[in-house]
Formats: sequence, structure tokens, C-alpha cells
Amino acid sequence: MHKTTIHKIEIIPIEIALTEPFVISKGALTHARNTVVKIYNTDGTYGTGECCPYRSIHGETQTGTVAFARELAKNLLGEDPREIRKHIALMDKMIVGNASVKCAFDMALYDLVSKMDGLPLYAYLLGDKSKKIYTDNTVSLLEKEIMAEKALKFKEMGFPVLKVKLGERPAKKDVERIQAIRKTIGKDLPLRIDANQAWNYAEAKYALQAMADFNIEHCEEPIQAGNISDQRRLVVESPIPVMADETVFNHKDAALVIRESAADSFNIKLGKSGGITNAMKIAGLAQACDMYCQVGSFSESRLGITALVHFDMAWDNIIFHDLDSPLMLSEDPVIGGMEYGKDWQVTVTDDPGHGADFDPVFLQKFEMMTIK
Repeated sequence: MHKTTIHKIEIIPIEIALTEPFVISKGALTHARNTVVKIYNTDGTYGTGECCPYRSIHGETQTGTVAFARELAKNLLGEDPREIRKHIALMDKMIVGNASVKCAFDMALYDLVSKMDGLPLYAYLLGDKSKKIYTDNTVSLLEKEIMAEKALKFKEMGFPVLKVKLGERPAKKDVERIQAIRKTIGKDLPLRIDANQAWNYAEAKYALQAMADFNIEHCEEPIQAGNISDQRRLVVESPIPVMADETVFNHKDAALVIRESAADSFNIKLGKSGGITNAMKIAGLAQACDMYCQVGSFSESRLGITALVHFDMAWDNIIFHDLDSPLMLSEDPVIGGMEYGKDWQVTVTDDPGHGADFDPVFLQKFEMMTIK
């Protein structure tokens, strides 16, 4: 096999307005300020990755991701792109945390290497093309009447399940939100709820027990991330399954939660784990313990979500799919990649790599840094 090495890396900070503010308990987001990474090998083949840092969750900003990306890129020049685990280890050695920017590099490397092998990424990951994947859609945290209207709109659009952002104290107001949504849309359409760490143990216990009869699949991160003792109590006492999101960034976190029986399931996000390499470890730990998982997103474009769908196809214990972030963006600058179909089924192509790329005309609007 002819050996190629990493020849050039491009770093492009981009910005896409959301169609309307996306509101969670930690605040509102109006723009996706993402960072794009393109990694080229010596024959000109390149892979593309994307990250979306959430300051209130990652502790990262777009400025910070760009600064570290430049340092990391310098250290990857001349390296074999196939040695992905080695490159992830280097990133971890260079800086603690910063999972978001690491994800962009990891994603670009997997795109590049699967292109070099002429394989769609799901096949490179030994995935299952026949797996059926359907996305939910998310209702922002707003006044209960507005949330009920949005839920009805999404139901009429045919979404098979809705995700509802909650997280107010007293939690009685969140119970009223779910009551209003159920009164408007009926009881049949399943709901998922996400408090984004906003409740404490007492409020969470009250809310989850009060919502027991509302056909809720699970509740994501009801209390402060890392509060393992109270999470463990909630898992026992809640009539609704508890899903760990912000508590589980990586496989080390997942091992702790499993050991402490502090969640019923995991929400895996590439931008939280640092990319596919570590996300595979989380999914593997969960599978070993017969736990179900969800894949989720921040505010990635269709490119980042395309890579996530390929990852999703590699694991039969990932049964929940939160792949709606591109639907919230005011423009779609991505060529190729995943598509939404009938009943909001999500599919990808058999093109080599993850099959998505950014429109070059779109990227020309932004500053590009080239390391070579």
C-alpha cells in the first residue's frame, strides 16, 4: 500500500444563524458558531470535520477551538492519517478536555481514512446499512402555551417522537408544561424530556413522579452533572428512565456511571466524547452492560450529523436518535450527506467517507487558516 501522510490542514470558523433562538435551561443560542477542519493527505484526498462548542457545556468557545486547532495541526503534519488512536492520544497529551475541537479532527481523520479505503464511513466502522434511524424534533424551553403549539406543529409534520426541553424551579412549572403539551397533542406520541441539569434531587423526584403517566421515554440529565449519589437515588425512585448526558463526556465517565448504577442509558455526542474514537468506547461499555444509548447533537450542520449517523449505524444498542440540529439552522451549506425522508427517517449514501462536504462558496465567506 502506498503510504501517504498529512500534508495540509485547513481551519475555518463559520457562523450560521438559527431560524429562531434555541432555548434550554442554560440559556438561549441564536447562532451556530462552528469550527471546520479539513485534513489533506499528500495525494490531495481530504477529510472534513466539524465541531460546535457550547460554552455552558464544554467550557469551550469558537476562538478557543481555532487557537488549539492551529497548535494541533502543526503536530499532525507529516503523520500517517491512519494512526487515528495515536493522534487522539497526542491531542489528550497536549490539552485536557476540549472535547469539541478534538471531535472536529477525529471526524476529519475518519472521513479521510475511509475515503482512502474507498468505503462509506459506516462500513469502515463495521456498521449495518439496514438499520432504520428516525430522528425526533426538539421543543425549546418557553412558556407552556408556546411549547404546546410547537409540539402540535411537530406532530403534524410527522415526527415519530418529540424531545421537550425543561428545567425550571419549582419543577411544578415543568409539570404544567408537559400537561399543556399532552392536552394539545394527545397521549400517543412519545415524549423525551431534558432538564439540562436544572433540577436538584427534590425537584427532579417530584417532577419525574408527577409525569409518570405522560408516556415519557426517558429524562436526560435531571440534576447537576457529576452528582452521582443523587443520580443513583433517582434511578431507583424515578418511574421514568434516567439518561446521562452531561455526566458522561467520555468512556471514563461512562465507566463510573455504570459502576455506580447512576443512569439507565447514555446520550452519546461526538462533540462531547472528542469524536468517534471515544464514542465507540462509550457505546461498547454500554453494550457490554446491555444498556441502550441515544445519539445527540449540539448545533452541528448536516456535515457533523452525517458523521454521527454513520457512527449510529455501527451500534445496535443505539435506539434513540436526536438528529434535528440541522433543522434549526437558517441555511444548509452542506453538499451531499445525510437526508431526512418519510416519517423523518435519516439515511446516508454509500459514497466513500461520510459523504458530506461544505459548499466552497459558503466557506469563502469566512477566514481560513492553512497549516502546511
